Amino acid sequence: MQLQWYYFASFLFIALTLWIFKHSSQNRRFRFLMVLTAINALAYVINWYYFYIRSDHILTLLPLQLCNLAVFLIPIALITKKAVIMDFVFYVCGLAALVAILVVGNDYQDTYSMMTLSFYVFHFSIFLIPMLNSVWGFHSLKPNRKSALDLTIMVLAISFSLHLFNLLLNNVFDIPANYFFTIKDLATPSNPAFALFASWIPYDYIYLSVAFPILYLYMFLIYLFMRFTSKFK
Repeated sequence: MQLQWYYFASFLFIALTLWIFKHSSQNRRFRFLMVLTAINALAYVINWYYFYIRSDHILTLLPLQLCNLAVFLIPIALITKKAVIMDFVFYVCGLAALVAILVVGNDYQDTYSMMTLSFYVFHFSIFLIPMLNSVWGFHSLKPNRKSALDLTIMVLAISFSLHLFNLLLNNVFDIPANYFFTIKDLATPSNPAFALFASWIPYDYIYLSVAFPILYLYMFLIYLFMRFTSKFK
């Protein structure tokens, strides 16, 4: 799939947003972030609808995927300003959304369909909103070993609970649920990233452990970036 025009539009949108709001008040910036959360939610609903009319089982469409959870967690993080929630949506959800639009699954073969457009807007917003929230000073990024450990525990707790739920739906009710993509045979046919992970570790749930080094590397790069930019403040 070719998404170059989507990427170009994304870079242009980020550049224009930063320019337009360069001298804006924090209140105006916050209102804009809330507008983006509404757009994110709308794109999510549209994308969900296309899976629904495709006749996917309703129990496979619960808002329990990582990026689905972000739709609800982002406005909570913006309003409550809870650092642990914002860290989760920035590092975990934001990184997952970025990977999703860079390594696109087979469900989105029609590049300019409304299904693909809603998918892209939905996931790009999950990456963009926490990024702008931090750039504009609402949330200070301070990646360290404690935050990495906290995020690891959160991800393991959520993912393992959902893996048990997947096993229940698959083995007892014969419903192909795959929340957090913990069942490799359901995930690998539609996404090359999961196929690669499973080729290294051919076991359900455990194969996703490859994502942790990627998360830690991402946090380390953010740490280096923050250290570098602090010298110019």
